[in-house]
Order: sequence, then structure tokens, then C-alpha cells
Amino acid sequence: MLLFMPLGTTRPRWRVPYATYGLIGVSGVVFLVQMAAPESLPVGFVAAHPSLSGWLASCFMHVDVFHIAGNMLFLWLFGTLTEDIFGPWYLVGVYFLGHLGSTLLHSLVIGATASDGLERPLVGASGAIAGVMGLSAVCFLRTKVRLWYLIWWYLYFRMDVIEVGAPVFLGLWAGWELVQGLLSSGLGIPVQAAHWGHIGGFAAGMGIALGLRLRGRVVRADVVGGRRPTTNSHEPFRQAAEVEQMAAKSPDDPEVWYALGRARVLAARAENAGEAYGRAVEMFLMRRDEDGAVRAFDGLKAHGDVGSVPAHMVFLLACALSERGHEEDAFPLFVRAAVEGGRTMQAQTSLIRAGNIARKLPGFEAQARECYRRLVEQFPEGPWRHRAMAHLRALGMPEEVSRSTESGDHGARPPADSDLRTLGSTRDGDDP
Repeated sequence: MLLFMPLGTTRPRWRVPYATYGLIGVSGVVFLVQMAAPESLPVGFVAAHPSLSGWLASCFMHVDVFHIAGNMLFLWLFGTLTEDIFGPWYLVGVYFLGHLGSTLLHSLVIGATASDGLERPLVGASGAIAGVMGLSAVCFLRTKVRLWYLIWWYLYFRMDVIEVGAPVFLGLWAGWELVQGLLSSGLGIPVQAAHWGHIGGFAAGMGIALGLRLRGRVVRADVVGGRRPTTNSHEPFRQAAEVEQMAAKSPDDPEVWYALGRARVLAARAENAGEAYGRAVEMFLMRRDEDGAVRAFDGLKAHGDVGSVPAHMVFLLACALSERGHEEDAFPLFVRAAVEGGRTMQAQTSLIRAGNIARKLPGFEAQARECYRRLVEQFPEGPWRHRAMAHLRALGMPEEVSRSTESGDHGARPPADSDLRTLGSTRDGDDP
């Protein structure tokens, strides 16, 4: 005697599978209604007299407790995987398309081999769930299914838990369904289960995955998202090669460049990681994704040259870092933006923001004075001039203020500055 039961998979989940739980919940409610008031529901899908209500009802109906328990176990196993990568709408779509493929193939085969079978109602979500399983067989090649098994043969007894590759497990299941379907159709052996319906759903799920090339999205989510573990010494190099190919195909995707930097570090190629992190910083800033830019900057600072950030991106990056508490990283970038900005408004804003940061950092008082002094001297008619003078007074440099006053205080009250990325930290009359 051989008994086995899947217990779970080796793949971690990253989101709550609300759609999977919803489908399980609907199936449970329908089953309770079946038990309490069966006359209130359609009998199922009858191929000889098809109806939309019967087709929809059969998506969630089950014959007995064992039927629904087995189906819900497989839906939980592979529905959560599908929803985790592709989202809830993909799962629901594959579920119903799998059921459509199931009913179509079942009706075609039964109609060709046993026409009286078209009068028998098709009940159960097995075909719909088989669609999810077919998609999983194509997409989750690296995932393994944990199986509990029991072997009992006369005096021999063994029970254990093993791991089997998901494609192998699902392929064996589909193969066994095909064998039973051929036996029932070719030899006329009566069966209780709609094996051709299972095969139709499984084929529909595989067709969706292959037709939409969904396997590539799983690889991208795993490698780019850092989900695939480095279980052996070769894996970091394999991942780095995969991300290199992704970067060649998607040169404007900042997440891919960030993943490439991380992959190069893991593959002991840290000297080349800075280039990838630098590209990621630039791409994130172009997309106004400042959190991503700050994340990529951390990698650039650790493994590359911070000076490689393009001049036109420096001010934006400095603002993003400052607003997320990375003041010490933002200060030299504001200084660089001021030096490279010439006599622009952005250069003035960079100077006062650099001074404000230095004033708060321990041991940076001299740098704060220098920023304010340069602002007063280089921009005598700038809108931030009177603020810089006030800060110089507070820092104990009244002579600089007096010298500036003698030349005439032409500073205007600073305006709200949305274009220059004071980013909400400035109200009328406040420092940026």
C-alpha cells in the first residue's frame, strides 16, 4: 500500500494570497449550501444542455468532504504560488480559463466516446485547479513539493517526508490522469472522476503560461527581487549572468541595474558593481523613484565612485538623501551641485541646504560658515542671502554680516521653491 500527501512547497511567499483564500472560501460556502439545500443550486455543468449558471456553479461544487479537501489542498499549494508572482487577477483568470478548458475537452471526448455521458453533470473545481497546476508546472521549475508518504507492504513499513520537483510531481499527476482517461475512453472502464476534464484544465494552464511567456516573469521576480537563494558556489555566477542578459534587454529598468550590482558583488566582481549601481541611481531618479535612488546609492557608495553620478542628477539625489535622513551623504552632493551649478538658482539653494546640514552635524561648523559666506558673497542679490546672514550671526561671524550690509542688503524674502526640489520642506520665508 502506498499513501502520500503534499504538505507544502519550498518556495517562500511574499504577499498575502487573498484571491486564493477567497476561492477556497467560496468553494466552502457552496459546499455547505450543497449539503444543506442542494435544490437551491444547479446540478452542475451538463454538456447536453449547457448553461452559464451551471458552468459557474460547477467551478466550486464538490461531491463529498474528501473531494473538496483534496481540491482545496492543491489550490492552496499552487494557487498561492501563482498569486504571489502574478497577482490575484492572474490567478482568478487562470482558474476560470482552466475550468473552461476542462469542460471543453471533457465534452468533446465524452461526446465522441460515450454520448450518453453528455447527460451526466460535471461537478467539481478540479479542472479549474488543474489549470493553476498546469501553469505552475511551466513556471516554477525550481520549486519543490514536500511530500509525506507511507509505504506498507506486509512486514515492510516506511514513512517519511521527501522533496520532489514541482514539474516532476505535477507531470506525474497529469500523466496518471491521461492514462486513466485513455483507459476509460478506449476500454470503456467506468470511472467516477472526469479525467479528461482534469487534462483539459492542465493543458489550458500550460498553454497560458507558454503563450504569455510567464516563466520569464518568475525568473525576473526571483533574481531581480533577490529571492533566489545562493545554495551553492556556482549560483552567484549563474545569477549574475542572468541579470546581465536582462540588463541588455531592458537597459532602462533601474531594478535590473540594481540587481546587477548586487549580483556582481555576490559573484566576487565588486569592482564592476559600482557601474551598475550608478546606472540604477540615474534610472531611479529619472523615474522620480527617490526611495529606489537612495537604495542604489548605498550600493554605489560601498562599491563604486560617488563622483560618477551625472552632474544634472546630483541635486536631485542630494535632496532625496537629505529628506530620508542621510544628511552626511547629502552634504558633499549639495556642495558639488553648488560648485558645478555656476550662478544658477539651484546653486544658491544647494549652498544654503549644505550649510543647514553642516550646522546640524557635529564638527561641521566651519563648513556651515563657509557655505553661508560663499552664498552671501557670490549671490549678493539672491533670495537666500538674508537667511545666510542670519545663520552667520548665529554662528559668531558678525564681521561677515557687517561687510555684507555695507555693500547693501539686496536680498529678497525667499519664495516657495517647488521647481528646485525644496520638496515640501520649504514654506514661504523658511529655509530649504
